[in-house]
Amino acid sequence: MSYEDNDVVVIDAVRSPMGRSRNGCFRNVRAEDISANLINALFERNPQAKASEVEDVIWGCVNQTLEQGFNVARQISLMTSIPKEAAAQTVNRLCGSAMSAIHTAAQAIQTGNGDVFVVGGVEHMGHVNMQHGFDHNPASSKYSAKASNMMGLT
Repeated sequence: MSYEDNDVVVIDAVRSPMGRSRNGCFRNVRAEDISANLINALFERNPQAKASEVEDVIWGCVNQTLEQGFNVARQISLMTSIPKEAAAQTVNRLCGSAMSAIHTAAQAIQTGNGDVFVVGGVEHMGHVNMQHGFDHNPASSKYSAKASNMMGLT
């Protein structure tokens, strides 16, 4: 099979192990460390993939606060072998944040706006709980059910 320059190819996928939220195995591990380890593992498993070619790290994250705040994608990228010159962006689409990240990378490739991306997502529920900093507007209940506003209430 031959590929065109703007064909999107996913070369691999890695995932962190799951653990209990509060006092689980990741209670002393930060979100950025978990994600950086995944990216490093991706390059170790795929020596043909060159970190030096990565143009952008696109990382999904819902609760962009505390250790997951201030463009966590950039913080993660700086902890890997990806060049410091590479861009990084954090996206939020609630439970679809990482999926939105891969859509953004795919669209960039298809339109000639980039070639190599690292895409993923992180939520460290043991450190940043789902409701952290959320202040629901009570007036919105006039227009829709409360569960329509965010995941976790459905």
